[in-house]
Amino acid sequence: MSVDKAPMQTEPRTVPSAARPWLRMLEALAWGAFFACALAFLGARYWLLPNIERYREDIVDAVSRSVGLKVTAGRIEAAWHGLRPRLLFTEVRLFDRDGREALVLPAVEGVVAWRSLLHNELALHSLAISGPRLTLRRDPQGAIYVAGMKLARAEGDGGFTDWVLAQSEIEIRNAEIDWLDEQRGAPPLQLTALNFRLRNDGDTHAFGLSARPPRELGSGLDLRAELVGRSVTEPGAWNGRVFAELGYTDLAGWHAWFDYPVDVRKGQGALRLWTTLGQGRVTRATADVALTDVAAQLASDLPLLEVSAVRGRLHGRLTAQGYEFGVRQLALAAARGPAMQSTSFRATWQRGEGQRAQRGSVAADQIELAPLAHLVEFVPIPAGLRQMLLELAPQGNLFDVRFDWTGELPEAAKFNARARFGGLAMNAWRTIPGFAGLSGSLEASEAKGTLQLASAQAELDLPRVFPEPRIALATLNGEVQWERRDAAALLVRIPSLSFANADLAGTAFGSYLYAGTGPGVIDLSAQLTRADGRRTAKYLPLSSILGSVTREWLAGAILGGQASDVRFRLKGDLREFPFADASKGQFQVAARVKGAVLDYASGWPRIEGIDGDLLFERDKMAIVGRTGRILGATISNVRVGIPNLLAEHALLSINGQAEGPSAEFLAYIQHSPVRRMIDGFTDGIRADGRGRLQLKLELPLDDLAKSRIAGDYGFAANRITVDARLPPVERASGQVHFTEAALSLNEVRGQLFGGPVAISGGTAPQGGVAIVARGEATVPGMSALFEHPWRTRLSGSAPYTATVAVGGAGTQITFESSLRGVASDLPPPLAKNAAEPLPLRLEIFPGTDRDRITLALGSVAAADFHRLRQGDSMLLLRGGLVLNPSAGEAPRVPERRGFMIHGALPALDLDRWRPLLRAGGGGGASSFDLRLGTLDVLGKRLNKVTAHGSSDDAGWSANVNSTELAGDLVYRAEGRGTLAARLTHFTVPDAYPQAKELAPGASALPESADAGELPAVDLVAESFSHRRIRFGRVEVAARHDGPNWRIDRIAMVNPEGALTGKGLWRTGSASSTAFELKLESSDVGKLLERLGHAGRVSGGKGTLEGRLEWSGDPMMLNFPSLAGQLSLHAESAQFPHIEAGLGRILSLVSLNLSEATARGYAFDAISGAFTVTRGVAHTEDLKIRSSAAEVTMKGDIDLARESQNLQVRVVPSVRRGVTTIATIVNPAIALGVAVGQAVLKDPFGQIFSAEYAVSGSWSDPKVERTDVPPPDTTDPAFRN
Repeated sequence: MSVDKAPMQTEPRTVPSAARPWLRMLEALAWGAFFACALAFLGARYWLLPNIERYREDIVDAVSRSVGLKVTAGRIEAAWHGLRPRLLFTEVRLFDRDGREALVLPAVEGVVAWRSLLHNELALHSLAISGPRLTLRRDPQGAIYVAGMKLARAEGDGGFTDWVLAQSEIEIRNAEIDWLDEQRGAPPLQLTALNFRLRNDGDTHAFGLSARPPRELGSGLDLRAELVGRSVTEPGAWNGRVFAELGYTDLAGWHAWFDYPVDVRKGQGALRLWTTLGQGRVTRATADVALTDVAAQLASDLPLLEVSAVRGRLHGRLTAQGYEFGVRQLALAAARGPAMQSTSFRATWQRGEGQRAQRGSVAADQIELAPLAHLVEFVPIPAGLRQMLLELAPQGNLFDVRFDWTGELPEAAKFNARARFGGLAMNAWRTIPGFAGLSGSLEASEAKGTLQLASAQAELDLPRVFPEPRIALATLNGEVQWERRDAAALLVRIPSLSFANADLAGTAFGSYLYAGTGPGVIDLSAQLTRADGRRTAKYLPLSSILGSVTREWLAGAILGGQASDVRFRLKGDLREFPFADASKGQFQVAARVKGAVLDYASGWPRIEGIDGDLLFERDKMAIVGRTGRILGATISNVRVGIPNLLAEHALLSINGQAEGPSAEFLAYIQHSPVRRMIDGFTDGIRADGRGRLQLKLELPLDDLAKSRIAGDYGFAANRITVDARLPPVERASGQVHFTEAALSLNEVRGQLFGGPVAISGGTAPQGGVAIVARGEATVPGMSALFEHPWRTRLSGSAPYTATVAVGGAGTQITFESSLRGVASDLPPPLAKNAAEPLPLRLEIFPGTDRDRITLALGSVAAADFHRLRQGDSMLLLRGGLVLNPSAGEAPRVPERRGFMIHGALPALDLDRWRPLLRAGGGGGASSFDLRLGTLDVLGKRLNKVTAHGSSDDAGWSANVNSTELAGDLVYRAEGRGTLAARLTHFTVPDAYPQAKELAPGASALPESADAGELPAVDLVAESFSHRRIRFGRVEVAARHDGPNWRIDRIAMVNPEGALTGKGLWRTGSASSTAFELKLESSDVGKLLERLGHAGRVSGGKGTLEGRLEWSGDPMMLNFPSLAGQLSLHAESAQFPHIEAGLGRILSLVSLNLSEATARGYAFDAISGAFTVTRGVAHTEDLKIRSSAAEVTMKGDIDLARESQNLQVRVVPSVRRGVTTIATIVNPAIALGVAVGQAVLKDPFGQIFSAEYAVSGSWSDPKVERTDVPPPDTTDPAFRN
């Protein structure tokens, strides 16, 4: 079905006839106005503007009236700007109120607004000023002057400023402005390249300004604003927005001209700032900052905040009751403290008024707490909140944070908080525990809260529970709930909690109620799967909970071990802990321990390796150890207990038995107060073997000096060394009983000094310890006490008594014996037979590093030694020995280091003692003073000997006086030693009786002597005698020459002659001696008389010299090896007579010697040379010349066998030939004496013919004529 509609038709409007006259009149007025305006416009265009200069004064007056100041213009030009006239003023001058020229503007361009006609005052559509140079000044009273002109004419009158705000548009181009602020006392500030544009639309104002400040202040300034305000005289009525941007700027540099909202001390960077004004004050501000090296004080009562760098956006606003503050993407690096990564958060605060409490809130997606906590000290937040945050020192990261509170922090009446957290940490605060490294979530209010934990490497801080409040946990998982019952009461529930660290691992559940006073009420159960006993002290509650004495003991006693299956139950009011009354609560800790270490008392050896059970129940503690160790001894069935943990004088009891090495028993004494109780008697005692100890201790924990001890130690077949200087007791058995006050040895027997011994003793009534040993000692058994080569000269055994006393004065060891039964084969005075007693008393006073030994040996000797320990040996420091002491005579001990020997002996056989002294290795005395009846040395005997002297490291010196010698001897040990002797007389002593039994020709030197053992010698004897022959002055100088001994000089001088020489003693396997000798005599006859051959020669002088060498040492001539060369020359001598033995030889040659025999025989010269080989002297040219004859000899003289084999040729002179033959025999004898150190005993006494052969011994020579038959033996001369 369709509906057709007719098109709409519009009826033409008609004007009522009554209105038509008014319309025609209005139309006429409009046309009139149009033509009037057209005529005015055309008049202004073609008549007024071209002639504008004619109206310059009128226009300038109008401008002056508008700005309120006198204004002049050098010239006015006019033009059109659209439909508005444009005026260009040049050389414009403004005058201040005093009529002084204040400002000159080169050119001012203004477009006049037509509304000027309506208001009858100059109104500009736009005003443009180019390149002005002007000065703005604020006087001390705050008035603003532009070019010296005050902007406001009077109070309440905006003046020129309000006129500026009334113009539509004002623009200033490329201006330079100097700002002088006398009110602030600031230096001049110059802004260049300043461009300014202001648009006004009634009460709405918009402006923009850009300028370039001085380079040191910044790079540029951009300022924009949209403001609503009527007049500058009404600052509280202005509203709007302001934007400012600074490029690089020095924040502190602007401080002279600009006041920041906070005290900025320094800083550089860029800044954008948006502010909102409301009622003339800043109500909102937003700032984008990128600053470095900033120092600012955000409030007058806050410390200076120093920031290395800050970047981000800060925003804040004032609310009706408080403020809101926040940051977005703020990163901050403080000069000190942690850096803050990019963070955003918002905080609000409203102050309380009337009955309404203050409130606040904090919200954030993520917060890094440590940097913010560092900043709270510098940020203007409520003082209570700041103090709380400083005390909590929070760290870690929060996520999805919301915290709202009502009331004044930290005592907020209400709060709600929720957050997730990671690595969360804060200090303990009031009743709230501290923690670190927590991860999980939190929901809390002032009434209750829930904490979910899933943490690794966490810490708990419980200062109200543990003295070491921080407990590290490798894992901590579970849930903790709390609930406030009232203002003081806090209930904490632990539905489940698991924890583990290096010390322990376990689970716990329970509850804790703190009512505001006391330690609280607890109901806690826990089970540990493992626990380290070494860390027990860390997990013991405070002394206020456990008791100070008990806690200190537990903390110091349990040092190690592992616990398993630990069950903990604690229930009740902790004020009643440990619940001695079972009705008031329950406390129990039960555990199995393994490898536990218990240091039960200071100064006592620890019990280690305990395997057993530990139980704390109520006020008691017990440890039952099945096995364990004390030092190296194994213990069993040991029980350690404290009957009352809270007793004022808690008592620790220990019972047990130990079995192990006896050395560990001694170590137990050494490491316990028992050592002090027995005055250190066991110091130095060593034991090998085993024993068994029963021990009971009662130790008051607060006064260990009152400890009670009872112990018994039994041992068998032990080896015990009481002192390192004494031999050990072998196969020792017995028992030692000790208490805190005494020690005793019971039935101790063993072997000592090679025989049985019984030992008894213990603590003495007067203090200290005394031990007595009685037994039988054998000489071999004494080797440990007297290990010396002389011991081999002793034999037998003797009873003895030995005492060891230890006390406050130190230790004393005494050994006494009669030595009856001991025989001595030592030389006198130490020789004795077994039946003869010789009382011995030996006392040893040992010290830490030195000791003293005194000895008394009957009437034979007494000694006193002071020794110093050096490593394992003892060094003699000082000592004295007295021989054959008189009653009361004591050894003389030097004040300084050294050893003194003094005394008298009737006889001393040094030759017998010398090998013993060498074998003994004894050192010499540093001083001596001896008197000896006889001294046997080197086979000789000295009589009536007195000797005194001293020695040191450099050598010794002595003064010796005896029948045989007297003088001073000095020995210097440097190098191989030097002996210097200065003697007044020296007579070679006779051999003592035993030495006469030695083999003839034996050396007086020791058998093992060589040149290396002999010192260098410098000897001078003013009178030297031997075999009653006085040889005169003797000098000997000898020294070492490598391995040899060189005699540089030997001299024997008397009035008749002098013997000089030098020699060398070669040592080694083929020892030999060589001498070069020279004997010179001015009177041969007297020299022979001095040597014991008186009457052999009369007068004469001669020389005998040569070189001799033999095997062996210089002290004994060895004829079988003697070799060398000798030469003889003598002259002007006379043989006084012919010995009787010559008669037989002369009779053989039938010569008449009666005259020669009666008168003697003079010779002119004797000369010849000898070669000595193997003790035989051989000559080829011995000649005797005289006026009667010349005799020559050749042949051998055997010096060892005292025989000869010679050929003699006699050439008689013209007369008295027989006399010549008879008188030449004695010179031959003299030659034999010189060469062989013996007289030839007249081997030529029977020579009387021209050529003879002489053989046989010196005592019975055989003479045979070789050139004629033998003579008639019946001749009477032969018989004579």
